[in-house]
Amino acid sequence: MMQMFRKGENIEKPMTKSELPFKDCMSVEKDFLWMHVNGGTKVNNVITYAKNVLDKGEHRIVIWSGQGGGVVKTISCAEILKRSYPLYQVTRICYATVEEHWLPQMEGLEEIVATRQIPSIHILMSLDAINDDVHDVQKPNTKGDIWFSEGNNTPSTSAEHNYRQRHDNNTSRRPHQNRRRPKPQSEQRQLTNTNENNEQSSSNASPSESIKPINSQNL
Repeated sequence: MMQMFRKGENIEKPMTKSELPFKDCMSVEKDFLWMHVNGGTKVNNVITYAKNVLDKGEHRIVIWSGQGGGVVKTISCAEILKRSYPLYQVTRICYATVEEHWLPQMEGLEEIVATRQIPSIHILMSLDAINDDVHDVQKPNTKGDIWFSEGNNTPSTSAEHNYRQRHDNNTSRRPHQNRRRPKPQSEQRQLTNTNENNEQSSSNASPSESIKPINSQNL
């Protein structure tokens, strides 16, 4: 049935600053830097921009937002930024509503509108302290709840996660231990002498072995 329709546009309701899930983190709505991240975002570019804003004192709060394929990259941006600043962090996960429109290719059919819920993430990072009454506040230089150690439920820091990742990459690129080692020179010389003796023996063979007898009747 879907062969009778073609994919149309996706319509997403844009989120405003007042709709961000951080009303309990800020008593009054402060001015903050809002960074939108998607799958094609250049991490280095957005990190450099956010650092310049914080260094100039234009903002003291940065909020990273991403959804769908941009969720992982959004987390990466937050992890990289807090290596350079003592930031308080609050992470909220929710869903964004997207309408998919399918247009009919035959007369008599109506347009189909499908509604999908896409996971999204919003990360608030502040240079100023956040009230301890706020749920899931991560203080500077503390372990977060995004990366977890393997084999248990103990959260690990971003530095520990990156170390394990580099270690795993180096291990996977390590050469195989069962590769054949080159033979010692003494064995190579012995093999060379053996080959030379075999060649000399073949050259000293009797000529009669290679000459066929002549039949006298054919003379």
